[in-house]
Amino acid sequence: MRAEHDFIEGPFAIAEDLTLHGTIVGDAALQEGVRFILHGTIAGNLTVKAGSRALIHGTVSGRIYNDGGRVEVFGICEAVENLAPDAVSIISPTAHVRRGRVNRRCGL
Repeated sequence: MRAEHDFIEGPFAIAEDLTLHGTIVGDAALQEGVRFILHGTIAGNLTVKAGSRALIHGTVSGRIYNDGGRVEVFGICEAVENLAPDAVSIISPTAHVRRGRVNRRCGL
């Protein structure tokens, strides 16, 4: 897994396993089958595709759109939206999710 400590201009497609300690300014999209650990900041939205896993210890200033992956939030985000029936979203009791979890397009 690669570690990144830089300032990245978005939109940013994450196509390999990555730990981010820096900042993405804009939206980010986690491609299929990729593992992502956030300790830094995404100043926008994060989209998680099917088969991917995102561990959020840092901050996503916008929403996390879970389109069939696995999302675990321990940090801060605006909301988590499940867009697929196979989306798994876990929000720690210590996390700060401003609008909670929203299930869309999956009948929940």
